[in-house]
Amino acid sequence: MATTWNRQLSMDTGNTVLVSGMEGFELRIDVLTTVEAFLCNNDSHIQVELHRGRNRTVGSVERICILHDHRHPGCAIADAIVSLVLLGESNWPEGPTPHTLREFSEAAQIDRLQRRLKLGLIELTLEDLEEIADVRKALELGIPIAAIDMLCCFARRCYTCKGLEIDAVKRYTTPLFDEIPEEAIRAYARRPSTPSDVLFLPDFATES
Repeated sequence: MATTWNRQLSMDTGNTVLVSGMEGFELRIDVLTTVEAFLCNNDSHIQVELHRGRNRTVGSVERICILHDHRHPGCAIADAIVSLVLLGESNWPEGPTPHTLREFSEAAQIDRLQRRLKLGLIELTLEDLEEIADVRKALELGIPIAAIDMLCCFARRCYTCKGLEIDAVKRYTTPLFDEIPEEAIRAYARRPSTPSDVLFLPDFATES
């Protein structure tokens, strides 16, 4: 059962549409109109709209161009719709997601990361996401000191540019520090790249 999508009644067509939404965005797939257009008019477009707006106010509605691939005639239009729904269930991975949904995909990934890391008070940017990805990559490569250096850089930016207090930054970055070996954090505390970095490290790092 899909967890990313819900069903709503379209005020324009009267059809039941599939809806996936987050703060500021809502993606809608009109399944019935898609199938009818394909069968009656040989129209291979999936009927998708992207609604932008906040606080229940729609700022704009954009018709998104997503074309069913005719190179795979054995794949029915319904299969193409299912594939799009499954991309949503997978949090819109960058590779398979149609490029016309890039903005929604990026917003979904930011929303997912905020929820998973409980960074609700930190407004993440694409630069932040890339930096956090680099932190995890450094851990995978076995260079935790580099990971801590990058994570502290992210913490400093949260403090200086996003207006968060040090205690709040430490609280919301704890899930990331929890992925790093404690001994590496203690070692970094002894020789930080920037002296102020010790302010953002877990408390145990500076305990004697």
